[in-house]
Amino acid sequence: MPAPAQPVAPPSRNDPLVATASEVVGGPVGRYAATGPGHSRPWPWVASLLAGLSSFVVALGVAQKAHCLKVGWNSPDQFWHACYSDLPVTWQSSGLSGGVAPYLGAAGARVLDQPVVSGLAMWLVGLAVPDGGGRAQQQWYLGLWAGVIALLVAMLVWVTAASVRGTPWNAAHVAFSPLLVLVALVSTDLLGVALASVALLAWSRRHVPAAGVLLGLAVATRSYALVLLLAIGLLALRSGRLRAFATLAVTTLATVLVVTLPWLLSGDGVLGAYRAWWSAAASYGSPWMVPALFGHALPGGLVTTLAVLGWVAALVAGAVLALSPGRRPTVAEVALVMLAIVLVTGAALPPQASLWLLPLIALVGLRWRDHLMWAGVEAASFVAVWLYIAGLTTPDRGLPGRTYVVFVLARVAAILYLAVRVWLGAARRGPVEADELAGPMRGAPDRVLVRLD
Repeated sequence: MPAPAQPVAPPSRNDPLVATASEVVGGPVGRYAATGPGHSRPWPWVASLLAGLSSFVVALGVAQKAHCLKVGWNSPDQFWHACYSDLPVTWQSSGLSGGVAPYLGAAGARVLDQPVVSGLAMWLVGLAVPDGGGRAQQQWYLGLWAGVIALLVAMLVWVTAASVRGTPWNAAHVAFSPLLVLVALVSTDLLGVALASVALLAWSRRHVPAAGVLLGLAVATRSYALVLLLAIGLLALRSGRLRAFATLAVTTLATVLVVTLPWLLSGDGVLGAYRAWWSAAASYGSPWMVPALFGHALPGGLVTTLAVLGWVAALVAGAVLALSPGRRPTVAEVALVMLAIVLVTGAALPPQASLWLLPLIALVGLRWRDHLMWAGVEAASFVAVWLYIAGLTTPDRGLPGRTYVVFVLARVAAILYLAVRVWLGAARRGPVEADELAGPMRGAPDRVLVRLD
């Protein structure tokens, strides 16, 4: 018989910013307030409340796209109003709006430059769009995706709370993040984020094969999910649970192959996203784009090399954090540090890429002050990138390239700031804390430690 859900402490007792914000509703919970059994809410109640409220945040995201919903996604107008979205634009330009299955277009047609699960999701949602004019179909398509994303966010909030049952209010970082308003409706990334988060929950419950299947689907949605696999692998090495990790890794890679191979048999269009990445020049948001903004663009091959070295640097940093003596860090801590490095060293750092940080921020229990500082920089960068792109068409109204550099570097610094805060937090915490996401590694003694002093 499962243990009953345990009551949890109110967030105003743990986070100074939440305590300050609670003044508008009477202030933080008092020292002598009754919060024990019968007085405090268990985690499922918290998860349900936050999941329900998250729909209002997604609704604000729809409102943010209101101008494009009204007049369509036209350049450069969509950039001036910061309402651009890959979803309707790519759906129409790739031929999916004509009912063509992804990756099976005729020779010479534009290749859908999306990983396989993302492409299939875009196609399946499009099947529900009724016939009509181009603008009406775009409106329908984004509206359908808004419903899908609202469900994905609610699921992500619930899964996050379930993953940290002792501190489920941390899931508010997902439910109420300003980032959702800006970028939730820009791409299919939230599908990959949700799949990866469910995979972590399955791993934490020791359902290793199921975790591998879910993580494989996440990798086939966006390659960022590989960071989670690497983080678990490093901690499995430390704890001696390599057999469980091997099962996870093999199942993950097998799932990627299973969902990709059928499309490869009909042509190699499904590899378009990866070919584009391999040969791409530095693009929006990447620090490797800064030289180009000063008139000295880096060669595409060098940018790819730097991006690969970024993955290597992330692996090295993750190994240092995971294998150093002291308290064993959590899966979320190692994954967030590694993901931050991968993001800021990539050939592109689009606004929606930061969505992958959200559940990890919640899982590590970051302070709201740090979250909002980072989100503020993300918001400024979000506006700046669209003004810069629009300015390429109308220079006298847009953001000059050298001014855009400031926002690029500020965003890189903000993401690295999160990584530093998590690293320092991992070093300061005591050895008695358990990682709720450890799964098969939970309670295992250290087998591999690397001393750096």
